[in-house]
Amino acid sequence: MTRLKDVAEAAGVSPSVASRVLNDDADARINPETRKRVLAAAARLNYVPDHRARALRLSRAGAIALVVPEVNNAIFASLYQGVQETCQDAGSAVLLGQLTAQSGGRNGLASLIGNGRVDGVILQRAEGISDESLRSLITVPSPVVLFNSRLDDHVGSVALDDHQALKIALDHLVSLGHRDVGFLAGADQHDAATRRMDAFTSYSAALGMSTRPEWVQPAGWEAIGGAAGMRRLLASGTLPTAMIAASTNAAVGALSAALQAGISVPRDLSLLCIQDAWVVEYTTPTITAVAMPMHAAGTMAASMLLRHLAGAPLEDVVMTQPRPVLHARASTAPAPSR
Repeated sequence: MTRLKDVAEAAGVSPSVASRVLNDDADARINPETRKRVLAAAARLNYVPDHRARALRLSRAGAIALVVPEVNNAIFASLYQGVQETCQDAGSAVLLGQLTAQSGGRNGLASLIGNGRVDGVILQRAEGISDESLRSLITVPSPVVLFNSRLDDHVGSVALDDHQALKIALDHLVSLGHRDVGFLAGADQHDAATRRMDAFTSYSAALGMSTRPEWVQPAGWEAIGGAAGMRRLLASGTLPTAMIAASTNAAVGALSAALQAGISVPRDLSLLCIQDAWVVEYTTPTITAVAMPMHAAGTMAASMLLRHLAGAPLEDVVMTQPRPVLHARASTAPAPSR
């Protein structure tokens, strides 16, 4: 294994100079020619920096934690990728953890991340975790950036543009001639679900769309909740011509329940969801979705946390760019004549 000493000798410099170059020390006054020589030697010798040693010198763990409700949920794949790429570029590792409402009450975030195991945390709150519980969970020594959640008394969050996503979804349905529309709402204790519910209510009214209380059903974020919400709606009587599910997994469950009840999608009922993942490209029919910028949000959250560890303040950011993008698929079609 190539050592820092080997690179220094090959470049004709001291190990301390080589270290400053390879760690991109902004305060070091290094001659450009010397810097070029060190980098060329490192590349020639295939030198891999020992980030663990650097972390010890900085009194840091050299890692951050990304904590999500379910590690095998496809929704979080792009988020993780954005976090991972950003941290890798900064020489920091990413530890992936899972925290549900049940495990959170029993062990908490402090137990999950350990004492000094990570330098900071990016946390997506799970369904069923109230604001009060979330405040208790994030009372840890490491800084915490909340993903798509906010607390009034906590600074440090990256939120998706839920209002823009619902506007895009409703505009798509209007373009297909839909006027009667329903909504499968997200988890009732989650502020992202509240934002999506508020956006659905305000934009559907502004567009002159018709909705009824029985067409708006609680569903949560998961398939089982989406299926239950759809069954309640089907049992209520008259159906809307289109439904929006607040999440991808809930839409999969809703589609299954509708098909089992003999409802043809999209002939009888168009279905659209907020968030996108590979799974909705393999349902029958495939599900129209508004894709949120999860990769960019992961990059933003990781960058904010790393900047904070270097001395910058945390912020509350809404991801207005890049904008959510509509992926029109087979589950939406022109409104049927009734």
